[in-house]
Amino acid sequence: MSRPEGKPSTSYTRPMNPKSLDAIVLRYVGFGILFIGLAVMLFLVRGVLPVFVVGGIIAYAFEPLLQRLEKRGRSRPKAVAFVFGLYILLLLLLFSLLASAVQQGQSLIQPESAAQQFERVTKLVQTNQEKLQKLPLLPAVRDAINNAINNSTQTLTEYVPVWARDTSIKLVTGTGVFLISVFLVTLISFGLMLEAQRIKGRCLMLIPPQYRRDITQLSTSINELLGRYVRGQLIVCGTFGALCTVTFEVLSRTYGMQYPLVLGALAACIYILPYIGMAAVTISAGLTAYLTANPNQNMQCAAIAVGCCIGFNLLVDYGVAPRVLGRGVGLHPLMVIFALLCGFELGGPLGTVVAVPIFASLRVIFIYLFPQLAAPLPDESPEATITDKMHGETSEMGERVANAEASAAEGVLIARTEKT
Repeated sequence: MSRPEGKPSTSYTRPMNPKSLDAIVLRYVGFGILFIGLAVMLFLVRGVLPVFVVGGIIAYAFEPLLQRLEKRGRSRPKAVAFVFGLYILLLLLLFSLLASAVQQGQSLIQPESAAQQFERVTKLVQTNQEKLQKLPLLPAVRDAINNAINNSTQTLTEYVPVWARDTSIKLVTGTGVFLISVFLVTLISFGLMLEAQRIKGRCLMLIPPQYRRDITQLSTSINELLGRYVRGQLIVCGTFGALCTVTFEVLSRTYGMQYPLVLGALAACIYILPYIGMAAVTISAGLTAYLTANPNQNMQCAAIAVGCCIGFNLLVDYGVAPRVLGRGVGLHPLMVIFALLCGFELGGPLGTVVAVPIFASLRVIFIYLFPQLAAPLPDESPEATITDKMHGETSEMGERVANAEASAAEGVLIARTEKT
């Protein structure tokens, strides 16, 4: 039976079940409470998080090698055993190098050594004061500079012995804590290597099925980026530290510069800090060379040390890093500066280390959500505009010709049909 004309059609709308709405609200409220509780718990136990973070970074750095061994037919436990043995060998090699560096560091903070270095600094200050008296300065300016130098010398006289004693005590107590931390990091990294696939699978089970494919693609892209960044930074920092260590050792044998291994280890550890690490290494090397080298050659040794640090920085940044990091993290230089400033504001020097990979991960997510952000920009130059216009006219003319040919063919077909 047809519907009478003039009456609008009515459709039945099923009312929403208030119980289902309450369940959804309760679910999201529960998730929010769980997230807040987890954040509070992590804040309370933040002192133990660095050990797990370092262990995770080590396991993350070795994950591509584990996957490559699995593709060649080895089981996960055998691949982990091989990689973990390689890690232990690298750790022993690092300990053998650090042992000499620690020995040099202990000699640096001994009261006798501190007194010798302070005596050198005092002689240097006195020499500069004599040169200062010969400069054509106003008496008030000269007196202000002399008073500042004398006050600094007096402060150092009182501070250096106390600093040497306190640092010696901290070094002795810190050695045990360091060894325990290394053992825990090794144990955690081994466990993460062995259970990486299970952890990944369990995390995917928490995601709704309709989103798992997207999350998997995103995580794969971010993993490739972060893995390249972590491995690249380890290679870059190790290369810079090795070059500095060899150079400082040569300067030690040639000019008598002291503490080459300490400076080399410092260079490898803090070079990852953008700009700050390079500046700290260069200043430390220059001052150490000037204060500890032979008296008649200290200026030359300091100049060589500073010049080598700058040269190695340029070599690593423009020679090694592009080959190791590939195309990098894909951020614009201005975005990198913004990321570093944000990281320093939120987390200090350590915040600058994680700022760039975090911003790069956010870039991957935004490009996945908005693909037009990665699309090439249109060329709006006059030449390109003229070319596009010519192409448009050509395509329009071709379209007209094609339409005319189609009309003629259709007319011929109709004429043949009528004749038939």
